[in-house]
Amino acid sequence: MATTGNKPFHFVPFSEKQKKLIYFWDRRSPYTNMDFVIADGAIRSGKTIAMIVSFLLWSMKYYDGQAFIMAGRSIGALKRNVIQPMVNILNTWGWDYKFNRSENYITIGNNIYYLFGANNEAAQDLVQGLTAAGLYADEVTLFPRSFVEQAMSRCSLDGSKIFFNCNPGSPHHYIKKEYIEKREEKDIYHLHFVMDDNNAISARSEERRVGK
Repeated sequence: MATTGNKPFHFVPFSEKQKKLIYFWDRRSPYTNMDFVIADGAIRSGKTIAMIVSFLLWSMKYYDGQAFIMAGRSIGALKRNVIQPMVNILNTWGWDYKFNRSENYITIGNNIYYLFGANNEAAQDLVQGLTAAGLYADEVTLFPRSFVEQAMSRCSLDGSKIFFNCNPGSPHHYIKKEYIEKREEKDIYHLHFVMDDNNAISARSEERRVGK
């Protein structure tokens, strides 16, 4: 059953950019064959919620009884920035799940989502030996490269996909140089988010403007 004590998530209509991220894997999407998506941009630009929704819908539609990797720069940051809104979304949808907070994993149906902190070079050892159907990496530009490469290598099942979420970093960062700038060569779907791509921010700003 769903963990108690979590608030439901208040959805506002998704922006066009968010919809592109949420449904890029859908058979009707022109990007359905891409196995790697990167969403970058400003904080609160709407990319994280869209990526959580995309990752959940995709993983539950195409897999049953498989493992997934979800990683943040630390376990605390991952739980705060991704897992808390994720469980609120699950509550809103009425999906049953179990959150093992001490062992850091969530089960939804027969799928299991393992949670990892990637704050040092030793973190790569945590994912060794794991066979996964997908990777969600939040704030990936803050990860050690060794963890990123190890986690990506674990996604070896047919149809597996990689989801990167990040804020702007150095123009010389390897994520930008090796992935974003080589997105066509490596068949990566790249979406850059700005504040106008988050309808929730726009709605609250309008409410303040008219004094609601």
